[in-house]
Amino acid sequence: MLKRVWKIVLVCLAVCLVACVEDDVRRGNEALRIGDYDRAIVSFSKALDQDPVHRDARYGLALSYFSVAEEGERLHIPTFDLWKRAADEFRILSKIDSGAQVDANHSTCLFYLARAAMAKGESANVLSLLDQSIQLDSANYFSLNLKGLILAGSDDAEDVERAKQIFIHIVTSEPQFISAYVNLGNIYWNEGDVESAWDTWSMGLMKSPSHPALLRWTKIAEDSLKSKVLSGEL
Repeated sequence: MLKRVWKIVLVCLAVCLVACVEDDVRRGNEALRIGDYDRAIVSFSKALDQDPVHRDARYGLALSYFSVAEEGERLHIPTFDLWKRAADEFRILSKIDSGAQVDANHSTCLFYLARAAMAKGESANVLSLLDQSIQLDSANYFSLNLKGLILAGSDDAEDVERAKQIFIHIVTSEPQFISAYVNLGNIYWNEGDVESAWDTWSMGLMKSPSHPALLRWTKIAEDSLKSKVLSGEL
């Protein structure tokens, strides 16, 4: 009889625990929806204290920290620690759920973390962060573009060539990603390949006719080509 009573008690406690966790998750989602991130973090954290592998609670907490970091970006305050916390939550979440939406958000988070690390002067691990980001989402052209920019600034010719291939991949796969035209043209220009630079910047200008950098550099390249023609170099 006593054993049966204890079973009933344990079942009731389990039901109560599940209900409490779901209530915390519900409150967290409501707070997140209206932008009350502090309360969302508290509610999701309470749920995870009871059930650390609760997928929705972990995802909600990751999104909450992501949103806090985004708010920091808008307010122009240092965000490295905020993005690091968000990335940590997504890393834990990846052990529970590796779905496409989760991976895409995790990838975006790592891009912002890499950018914040550069702003803070902690650039040692930026490439590894970007590689993780690209591995999670191969269509994250922001991470690809930033990786290309870092490699393009190297004194190693092989790194510059890798950067060139990255930018070529971007403009081929996502023709509307205008920064890649600017960056690819810059590499050609620095190599002395004025024709390829002009071709690249001109293609970008067709996609974005009022882009200031493309307008300026296309004109510079065009004038340089005219000068070469007049001097007999072309």
